[in-house]
Amino acid sequence: MGPMKVQMRRYTLKEGAKEAFQRVFLETIVPLRQALGFRILGAYWLSEQEFLWFVAHEDFEEAERAYYAHPERQKVDPRAYLEAVETRFVERLL
Repeated sequence: MGPMKVQMRRYTLKEGAKEAFQRVFLETIVPLRQALGFRILGAYWLSEQEFLWFVAHEDFEEAERAYYAHPERQKVDPRAYLEAVETRFVERLL
């Protein structure tokens, strides 16, 4: 396997969705990603409606497919809480 590939994920949440989204994130998204070998490098609230997190994996694309196909992930729909999603791979400087 190669070096960790890191993805930045920035979400704009719907008005009033912070608590419900945070519950799904902490109870389903994080444990499932970790079970599939992802590393959560940080998760931050920028405001009541802006959320930013960084997730990494050595084989990101394959692990991402497994994540979205997983039955536990299919039980929840975080996009129900989101207005917009921005994702991009980032390159570590330090």
